Amino acid sequence: MSKEAKLNTILFVVALVLFLIAWYLPGLHQMKYQYLSDIQADDIQSIRIETQNTPTIKLIKDNNSWFLQEPYQLPANILRVDTLTALLNKRSYEHFSVTTDELKRFQLDQPLLSIWFDDQQFDMGTTDPIKQQRYVTQNNGPDTENHEIHLINGIIYFQLHAAVSTFISPYLLPPKAKINSMHWLDTQITRSDNGWLLTPEMSEVSQGSIKQLLLFWQQAQASKVETDIEFSVENIQTAALDSAVLDIEKNSTKKNAIEHNTIVLNISYPFENTIKTEELRYIIVQEGNQLKLIRPDLKLAYLISSQTLKTITEFFPEGALE
Repeated sequence: MSKEAKLNTILFVVALVLFLIAWYLPGLHQMKYQYLSDIQADDIQSIRIETQNTPTIKLIKDNNSWFLQEPYQLPANILRVDTLTALLNKRSYEHFSVTTDELKRFQLDQPLLSIWFDDQQFDMGTTDPIKQQRYVTQNNGPDTENHEIHLINGIIYFQLHAAVSTFISPYLLPPKAKINSMHWLDTQITRSDNGWLLTPEMSEVSQGSIKQLLLFWQQAQASKVETDIEFSVENIQTAALDSAVLDIEKNSTKKNAIEHNTIVLNISYPFENTIKTEELRYIIVQEGNQLKLIRPDLKLAYLISSQTLKTITEFFPEGALE
């Protein structure tokens, strides 16, 4: 091999080694993605959603827990909140600037949906007809002349446009709630200085089984929440308690039957730098094979299983379900 050929071989090997080092160098070929925003989810204290022809949804964070403020004042579904805040970190597949007059092309002059994270507003318009990605822009006020538009995954629009019921927490009690008393049938549990007072007394029911019952309440959740329930004594047909279906028509009156199947809880929980005390009233009803806990004051129904009903209405021996 000639001297020139050896030199070329050496240079080729050196170039190949440098190429392999560069190729396998960690992070060298990681793609730099553009995201919709750099706002951090943990920093957000309030969220508001406005869409055309639907009620405004407003949420606030209090004591590291999320609550609905509108259209209900209830604990919020944390999974739904996570869906909302995930919008901020959605990948921007493409972005470009337009003038205010051009916003109409993307239906951003009158947005289909607007969402506020604290005071930062984001508007959603139509979708790209080919890529089916959604046009989104951060609204910086009426005096803004140029607007940066992003194209993001289109499915997020439908997640934000979900029914109000999906924003309500499926848990039967607010986060960090403490039960002060509970009354159902002829049984009442009341917090006292010496533990729990059960009326009437039941020798077979221990303090441990009472605590277990109350723990089940704190953990119990519905499979689904329904809104705008038209509930009245006249339109309810059957009720259930202790896993036994009770025919209201066989009771002396429907009103007595409903009272028989009502659970009343007095609870306290931290909210807005104070301890809020509230009375919750759940009416247990059965429609076909479906059990529901109705909150008539809010026209809400919590769909539960027969096992959930059992755990929140029966005393179990200590450790029975461990």
